[in-house]
Formats: sequence, structure tokens, C-alpha cells
Amino acid sequence: MSKKHILVPSLSMKYYIRTAQQEEHNMTPVKRTNKIDNADLFTTAAGEHYQKHIKTQSKQTLSFINEKIDWKKLLQPIERVLSQEKAGLSSSGRPTHDLLIIVKCFLLQSIYNLSDPRLEEEIADRRSFQLFLGLSSGDSIPDETTICRYRELFARLGLDQKLFSSFNKQLEERRMIVGKGTIVDATIKEAQATPNSNRDSDAQFTIRRGKTHYGYKGHIGMDEDTDVIHTAEFTTANVHDSNKFDDLLLGTEKRIFADKGYANKERRKQLTKRGITPKIMHKGYRNRPLTQKQIAQNKVFAKTRNAVEKPFAFMKVVLNYTRCRYYDFKRNRFQFSMAVIVYNIRRLITLTPKIAH
Repeated sequence: MSKKHILVPSLSMKYYIRTAQQEEHNMTPVKRTNKIDNADLFTTAAGEHYQKHIKTQSKQTLSFINEKIDWKKLLQPIERVLSQEKAGLSSSGRPTHDLLIIVKCFLLQSIYNLSDPRLEEEIADRRSFQLFLGLSSGDSIPDETTICRYRELFARLGLDQKLFSSFNKQLEERRMIVGKGTIVDATIKEAQATPNSNRDSDAQFTIRRGKTHYGYKGHIGMDEDTDVIHTAEFTTANVHDSNKFDDLLLGTEKRIFADKGYANKERRKQLTKRGITPKIMHKGYRNRPLTQKQIAQNKVFAKTRNAVEKPFAFMKVVLNYTRCRYYDFKRNRFQFSMAVIVYNIRRLITLTPKIAH
């Protein structure tokens, strides 16, 4: 080959070759970790600046929740059950996470409608989440497998229901559950699986207003005075609303509101015997239409009864809880329980200034 065909690298080419070689020489494999690595954000100065100047709605809400809930009392019933569980909660060799962190993770997941992988990412990325969970630089973040494993444990042992009852005791202590009047209602939650997929062996069919639904039902009893949900039940969709009526009552009521799906002559009679005013909307029949008096009473009852639609609207619109996320009864009950708890936390936020005065 003659000299004129020999390629001589230019200065710019030499620079890029040298740079590439240096980068290749200095390159080290990136090790995946689930630990927070932002120590500069956890200095005293950074913390003071964040508390003083960063006033996002998310941060303020989570800070309020952290302050107003007695976490020690909340977890006591759950800790008693878990103390009897001998099975290890971590199969990967990592130490189990603090129960408080796990429960707070469940709340974050419900409030922000996050999947398990997304929750892990958001905790690693969002300062408000880290502070809510009480995590500092170097602390391990619960990974998606850990969250999934704890959810299955909670669902299997019914700890979601204990968590709901424990939180409501704190609301009672704050006089946010009056107990003089109860409004009952139920909502259908469509199954995640389709009927022909055979992925959900627990979901059942029901017909409402001429439309067929496949899934589950969430039943609630709501305090007339404060709109707090004081009782909640979860069933398959084929269970009639009225079958859970008695389970939704506190036993201290003076009046009970319900729609015509709960109308029952014997029920009205029994409630009246107990000194309870049954403000259950009247139902017309083919050969026995409603009287003018019953129509007028329904209009009066509806003004109070309609308030029970607020929790379901909150779950659907704010929490984006439009259908079940899982493929079995217990985990879907867990999802409903967490949504109810989050709704009651929202009522706690709303009612706190009023109760204080």
C-alpha cells in the first residue's frame, strides 16, 4: 500500500479514541441496590429547608397523616397476630422490614394507585414518601416482592380488617363516630378477570338494573353525622345487599337510612321494636304501587341517604379504584379495606378543625 493510502488519525479522531478508551477502562458494572443513596438530602440544613420551603400538597397531606395517627396503637392488634406466625416473611435472605413501614407502604399504594414495582420506584425517587416512611440515606426500600408477600400475609390472616377496626377506634376516641344514625349501601366491584378466563375462581355474577356484573361487592355502614365509614363488609357479587344489613349496624342507632334494595316489612317491624326509626326507602310493586305519602317520604329519606354515595365516588374518582386488582377474594377484600381506611383518613383530615373547635 502506498503512503497516500495510509490513514493518519486527525487530532479530533485521536481525542475521541483516547476518550473512549478511558471510558472503557474506567467503566465498572452498576450494582442494583434497593438502598437510598442521597445522604445530602438528609442533612439538618436540607431537612429544615424542605420543611420550611417545600409545601407540596402531597408532602403536607402525608405529614398530617403521620402526625394525627397513633401508629403504635394502630399496629398493636396486628402485632399480636403476627407474633403467633412462625413462618419467615423474607425468603430472599434479607431481614424483614419494620411493620410500620409496610403498613405505610400499603397506604401510599392505595392513595396514589401504585402497582408494586411503581411503589418501589416512587419510594426511591420521592422525598415526601421517604420521610413519610421514616427512611434515611442507606436504609433499604421494601421491594416489590416484599410488598406482595406482606399483602398475601395480611389478606390470608384478615389483618386488613383488623387494621380498619383499629383505626376506627382512634376515630371513636376523637368523637368522629357518633353512632346515632347509620346509612347503609353497597357497590359492585368488577373482577379483574373476565368470566371465561377461569383466572378468578371466587368472583360471581349478579344483575343490577338489567345489567350483568361479574365480581364482588363492598358493603358499608356510614355515620350519618360525620360521613365516616364505621363498618365494612366484602362479599362476592351474588350476595344480596340486604343480607349484610345487620352486619353494618353499630347497635347504638336511633335511625337507619337505606335505599329500596333493603326494603322489608319484617325488617321495619323489628327495627321499630328496638326503638330505631327505619328510614328505608319504600319500594313499589307491580300490583301495589307507592302511595303519595310513600313517594314524599322517599324524597325526604333520599336527602340524607344520598350522602352514602360520597365514599364510593371518592374511591372511584380520587383513588381510581374502579375495579378489583387481584384474582382472588381475600386480596380483593384487602384492596377494599385499604380504600375504606384511606377514605376515613380523608374524613379525619376534613373533620379535625371542626372537632377541635
